Amino acid sequence: MPKEKKTSVSSKPERLVLDYMSKQNRPYSVTDIVSNLHAAVTKTECQRAVNSLVEKELLTSKTFGKQTIYVVRQDTIETVNPDELASIDKRLAQLRENIAEQKSRQKQLSTELASLNSALTTEEIEHRLIVLTSKNEQSKEHLLLLQSGSQLVPVEERQRVTREMETHRKLWAQRRRLFKDMFSTVTENLPGKPKELLEELDISLDDPIDININPRDLLST
Repeated sequence: MPKEKKTSVSSKPERLVLDYMSKQNRPYSVTDIVSNLHAAVTKTECQRAVNSLVEKELLTSKTFGKQTIYVVRQDTIETVNPDELASIDKRLAQLRENIAEQKSRQKQLSTELASLNSALTTEEIEHRLIVLTSKNEQSKEHLLLLQSGSQLVPVEERQRVTREMETHRKLWAQRRRLFKDMFSTVTENLPGKPKELLEELDISLDDPIDININPRDLLST
């Protein structure tokens, strides 16, 4: 039980300081008290209050060099009896268990929410179904054309491609012939076989290709 004091707190600064010191139950200097009370009392008022409270044996002081520290007397603090302490401990255990359950529930709900947020809405599903149905119909039509043997490339396009291929084939043949003539002239007096030089330079003459092939024959294959 706390030691009963016959002294009373008479001034407002004393009440403020004593209430604060009792609640905190930690050592403070006058400067700390004034700062923590957000200037509710001046430094002079605080100094007078702590001096008075020390005289009334409600605070105790300890001087370290030039600084004095004040703390509430421990024998004035109301203590909790064992039964009350046991009840508080039990309540704390229940609260901790409840917190653990709530955290687990929160985690479960967060997982469910993330799953719902990642799922498509009804409108999105309906739109997706329309798009896929349309693509499916297009694929069916294309498949039917292939199965029927119909020519999917228009005649005009086939003719244009044939003309372009013929033009490029002629250019290729001319340049191939020109290179062979130049290469033959350059290597005429060189030692070794021209074929070996071609292999060393990694040059291919496209000999396996028939330069007289008809491009229409390629398109028909």
